[in-house]
Amino acid sequence: MEAVLAKYENQINVFSEFLEDLPDTDEPVWVLGECYNAKTGKTELLSDVHSRLWFTYRKKFSPIGGTGPSSDAGWGCMLRCGQMILAQALVCSQLGRVPLWRWENLPEGQPSL
Repeated sequence: MEAVLAKYENQINVFSEFLEDLPDTDEPVWVLGECYNAKTGKTELLSDVHSRLWFTYRKKFSPIGGTGPSSDAGWGCMLRCGQMILAQALVCSQLGRVPLWRWENLPEGQPSL
């Protein structure tokens, strides 16, 4: 489990570097129903994004059917979207719409996903 969490943290850190370059805009930024101001609420916005589950493309796996694709580039986006929607639904059903949860901050006895 630690290896999975370490990989997840690494991917989120890469993604957060992208978010550091948020446009300087007065337009609201929405994340799963929560509204943020990119200028004054950047820290809260980044914390919310960091707390979300994020699934990425896979590559270099054994070819499907022996001769098929060895990556899900081109068709994996729908699979990833579906996985992230299901994961977010499970988080919301078990933990509620808590915008800033962290694995390490879950109280003892908290339902596991």
